[in-house]
Amino acid sequence: MPLLFAAKPKFSDSQIIAMTPHYFERNHTSPDLLGVNIYKSRQGRVYQIDIQVDRNRINDDLSFAYSALTNMGQYAKKPIKQLIVVMHSDNYRTPPQVCVGKAKCSIDFWVHEKGEYQSWYKECIHFKEL
Repeated sequence: MPLLFAAKPKFSDSQIIAMTPHYFERNHTSPDLLGVNIYKSRQGRVYQIDIQVDRNRINDDLSFAYSALTNMGQYAKKPIKQLIVVMHSDNYRTPPQVCVGKAKCSIDFWVHEKGEYQSWYKECIHFKEL
């Protein structure tokens, strides 16, 4: 009797880009999604979202964004290497902050629930300004 394995569905970049806003719309506490893109860089394939963050909820907004990127990104036909969240502040004087994360490390934490939040924050992501 042959063994059948249920494989996860895999989606094209355009399908993932089209599905990302729905992920945000499902949750009334999610930050506003300003844009989404998947592209190739020197480091490999990048899945990037731009969000409007509330300065009082910036950590929650970042967590939601990474949860969205990892949950959606794991279904990409071509593997994603980097996840980027560009956080636009509700304070116009504050420049956008960019959070760059390693995809595998982030998927292990957010999807497979391996490790602690502080380890993910320290080892998987880093911040820069635009």
